Amino acid sequence: MSRPLILIIDDESKIRRLVAANLELEGFDVVSAGDGQQGLEIFQRAAEKPDLILLDLMMPEMDGMTFLRKLRAFSNTPVIILSAKDERPTVIEGFRIGADDFIAKPFYLQELLERIRAVLRRCTRSTVPYTHADSQTLKSGKIHLQPSKRQCFVGETAVKLTDTEFRLLQELVRHEGEVLTHERLLRRVWGDEYTGEVQYLRVTFARIRRKLEAAGLDGGIISSYSSVGYILCSSEAD
Repeated sequence: MSRPLILIIDDESKIRRLVAANLELEGFDVVSAGDGQQGLEIFQRAAEKPDLILLDLMMPEMDGMTFLRKLRAFSNTPVIILSAKDERPTVIEGFRIGADDFIAKPFYLQELLERIRAVLRRCTRSTVPYTHADSQTLKSGKIHLQPSKRQCFVGETAVKLTDTEFRLLQELVRHEGEVLTHERLLRRVWGDEYTGEVQYLRVTFARIRRKLEAAGLDGGIISSYSSVGYILCSSEAD
């Protein structure tokens, strides 16, 4: 089995070397870049695309937010933001754009390793062989999901979702009209390690709502229910 490939994008060479050395000891292959522009060029040229990206925010040439916007225009490769503690509002914006996780600087290397493994496990679960049930189109009003192809449509309009967004929406469509608790959604989509990260749900559902609205659907069909969880109300049928 090939070793997972991690792309580190950080302008601090000391951090790049330290993280790379530890990742390699833990069985990962690593490539690195000193800013977003270099990272984007490495990603686009690579014959073997990285399995995950560790992304700093404050960098010269091209900062992390700009890199993430450009990346999400053509790739759903998972991204973990490396953030200074006083950048929290920017991190939330990163989630809105499409980041998968974040870890504050300074961080413990063991925590970073566990975050990387957790994100990669989610991606691995999304690529296991599909069952007969997965081949069936899921429908809720105008929302049509094709799990085997990771495709979402509102009527005839394709809606581009990240893997995390797709899996969250899929949970709601499968259980339309049922309140799904925060803990249940976090456990199903992110994993057991994330059951307290309610903010992840807020920002990811905000992204999903915006994308549904851009396709002509009322984003309000996804409702937060009494601080307990989320519910998908029936949308207008075709």
